[in-house]
Amino acid sequence: MTVSSTYHFLPWAREGLANRLRAPKPDEDPRRGHVTVTATLNEHSLGEIAVAMLGPGDVTGLAPHQVLRTDPPPGTLGFEPDHYPTLDLDSPTLPWLFTPLPPAADRLPPWLCLVAVRQQPGVRLRTDGLRNTTVLEIGAPADARLELPDLTHSWAWAHVQLVGALAPGESAAQVLRQAPERTVARLVCPTPLRPDARYHACLVPTFAVGRAAGLNLPLPDDTGPAWTSTDQDVTLPVYHHWEFSTGAGHSFADLVRALRFRPAPEGVGRRPFDLAGSGLTAPAGATPLPAFDGALVRPGSGHTDPPAWVRQALAPLVGTGPGSAAPLYGGEHAGRRSVPAGDAGWLADLNLDPRYRGVAGLAAAVVRDRQEDLVAAAWQQAGDVRPVNKLLAASDLANTVNSTLHARRLTGLPAEGLTLTQLAAPLGLTAGAGVVTTTAYRRVSRRRGPIARRAAPPAPVTVAPADVAALTSALEPARTVKQRVASRLTGATGTDQPDRVRVAPAFPTPMAGELARLAPQFLLPGADRIPPDSVVALETNPRFVAAFLAGLTAELASELRWRDFPLADRATLFQHFWDQRGQGGDGTPDVPPIDQWPADRRLDKVVTGDAARLVLAVRGELLRRHPRTAVYAVRAASRTAPADETVAGTVAYPIFGGALGTDLRYFGFDLTQDQATGRTDGPGWFFVFAEQPTETRFGPPPTGDPLAGAGVTAAEVARRTLRLPLRVLIHAADLLTAD
Repeated sequence: MTVSSTYHFLPWAREGLANRLRAPKPDEDPRRGHVTVTATLNEHSLGEIAVAMLGPGDVTGLAPHQVLRTDPPPGTLGFEPDHYPTLDLDSPTLPWLFTPLPPAADRLPPWLCLVAVRQQPGVRLRTDGLRNTTVLEIGAPADARLELPDLTHSWAWAHVQLVGALAPGESAAQVLRQAPERTVARLVCPTPLRPDARYHACLVPTFAVGRAAGLNLPLPDDTGPAWTSTDQDVTLPVYHHWEFSTGAGHSFADLVRALRFRPAPEGVGRRPFDLAGSGLTAPAGATPLPAFDGALVRPGSGHTDPPAWVRQALAPLVGTGPGSAAPLYGGEHAGRRSVPAGDAGWLADLNLDPRYRGVAGLAAAVVRDRQEDLVAAAWQQAGDVRPVNKLLAASDLANTVNSTLHARRLTGLPAEGLTLTQLAAPLGLTAGAGVVTTTAYRRVSRRRGPIARRAAPPAPVTVAPADVAALTSALEPARTVKQRVASRLTGATGTDQPDRVRVAPAFPTPMAGELARLAPQFLLPGADRIPPDSVVALETNPRFVAAFLAGLTAELASELRWRDFPLADRATLFQHFWDQRGQGGDGTPDVPPIDQWPADRRLDKVVTGDAARLVLAVRGELLRRHPRTAVYAVRAASRTAPADETVAGTVAYPIFGGALGTDLRYFGFDLTQDQATGRTDGPGWFFVFAEQPTETRFGPPPTGDPLAGAGVTAAEVARRTLRLPLRVLIHAADLLTAD
C-alpha cells in the first residue's frame, strides 16, 4: 500500500488585500490590519487611501463547518502520547485571515491556535449561557505555564498543506485559488502529552484583543499575546473543543516491534473428539476417531478419514425415512434417502463422519438460537405470498368441486336437453313471468284493445343452431377457474399456474460471526495457545465450512416447513460463512448451491475455489490500539525485497476477516500456502502491517529541536515533524517455517 500523493507545505497563506497588509502607522489602530490603496473617482485620482481591515478583536466565534478533521477524533481512547494533536480547517487562509500583521522572514503568527490541556483540578471548561460561548479556565493548583504553548513560536504551529504534485507552470497560489479541494489549513499543538491522561483540546485566540472580544471584556490598546510564558492563571474563550485520552505510551512502532512472527503452536485449530453420549461404541482394539478440526487450522495439518467401523455404525442410523434415528444432511439436495457406508462422496463425508455431523449440529444450534429472527426474515422475503397461496388453494378446491358438478349436470345430458325448455315448463322460470300479472299489462294487452287491433302479423323467428360441445367445453372448471385466477395473478395463465407459489429465501449474512458468538472454541480451537503479541499463519478448513452451511440449510428448512412456509424444494438458504464486508472480497459465496455439488466430490472440494485459503491471525495490543492498521500481502521480488506495489497484481488484500474476543483478529487471503511461500508462485508473498497512509500525522522528531536553525519556517517545521506511515513486512515462508 503506497502513498501516491505528494504533500507540499506552505508556512502561511493569504488572498486578496490581505497580501498587502503593512505595519500600522503611529496614528493607526494596531489592533486591525492596514492596507494602502489607490482610489479613483470619475477618472480622477484620489491618491492613496488607508484602509483598515477586520482584526482578531472582531471575532467571537467560528463556523463549525470550517473544522474538517481532528487528530485524534473526539472521544478517542489510547491516543499515542508521542504524537501532536492537530485540527484541519477548510479554508487554507483562515488561520491568518484576522492576523493584523504582515509576515516577517516568511513567518506569520496565526490569530488562533490549538491547545491541549490535561484534565486536572484547577482546569475547567464551562459554557457561558448568556453569550452561548465556551470558556477555558486554568487556575491553581493547575499551572498554565505547563499546559499552554509558548506564543512567541505560534508561527511554527500553523501551516497549509497542498495535496498532489504541481503541474508544469502551476504555482501554489494558483492551487489555492482554483483547486480548494486540494488544500487544507492545519493547526498543531506542540504541548508534550502524558501517558494515560485525559485532555481538553481547544481552539483559542492568540492575541489579547481576541481573548478580550471572546470574553466580552474591554479591548486592550495593543496586539499583545493572549497569555505569556509567565502566566499561571489563564482564562480563554474557546472557538471549538473536544476531548480525548492518551494511552500507555506505546507508539505504533513500539507495538509492531513487540509482535513475534511464529508458526501456530501445536494444538491450535484442533481438539480431541469424544464419542461419549453419541450412542456409538468402538469395538475392542478399534482405531480411535481422529481429532476434530475447527474452521481455522494449522497449515498442513492434513485430514484423516474416520475409521471404517464408525461409518458402518452410522450408515444404518442415518436417513430420511420414519425409522431413521439421525437426519441425512443434504439428502434432499442430493436426491437421496440414505447413504451407504462405502459411499465416497460429500454426502458420506458429511453424514458418516461424526466430526462433520457435529459441525452440522453446531449449525443447527445456531439456527435454533436465532430461529425467530431467521423465520421473520424469510417471511419478509416471501412478501405477499400467503394470500396468493390462499387463492391458489381455493381455486384448486373450486376446480375439484365444480368438475364433479360439470360432469354430473352437463356432460351427461343430450344436446337438445341443454338448448330447449320443456313445453310445460313452470311459468315462474320465464323472464316475463312477473310482468304479465300486473294490471297495467292486462289493460294494454286486451284482445280487442288498440294495440291488438294495430298489431302486424309476426315475422318468423329462428334460432341459430348452438355449438353445444364448444359451450360445454368452455364451461369446464379447469378452464373457468384458471381464467378467474389469471385475472388476479400476473403471469399465472393456462397450464402454467402452480398449485402453490414457493420461495427460496437467501441469507447473505456471514455465519462465522454467529459461530464465534455462540461457540468460539469451534471456530479456532486452541486459540488460547497463541501467545500475546503474536502473528501466526493459519488456513481455512473447507470441510468445516461446507458442513456448517449444509447444517444451517437443513435445520432452517425443517423449521420453515414446520411453520408452513412455502419453501422451494432443494433450496440452499446459506452460502456465506466468512465475513467479506469491509474487506477486499467480491461477495462470492463460499459454496455453490448444495444441489449443484457433484455427488462424487469429497466435502473439501465442493467449496468455491476448491482449496484452503491462507489466514493471518494477530493477537496483541497493536490492532486494539490501532484498529485501522492496514494488513495486506504484497508479491515478493525476492525473499528479501517486495515487488513494486504500483504494478497491477502485486498487492493482495484480505478477502474476509473477523475477530475472536477483544485481542485476536484474523485476515483471510485468496492465497494458498504454496503460493504464499513461493513453492508454486515464484518468490512468494510478503505480509504487511502498515499505518493508514491516508491521513497526515505529526509528532516530535526522533532527535533535535524542530524549531532549530536560522530561517526556519512553519513549512519546514511541518516537514520535520511529519510522521510517515510505518510498515513491517515478513515473508510468508519465514512466518510458516521459523520462529
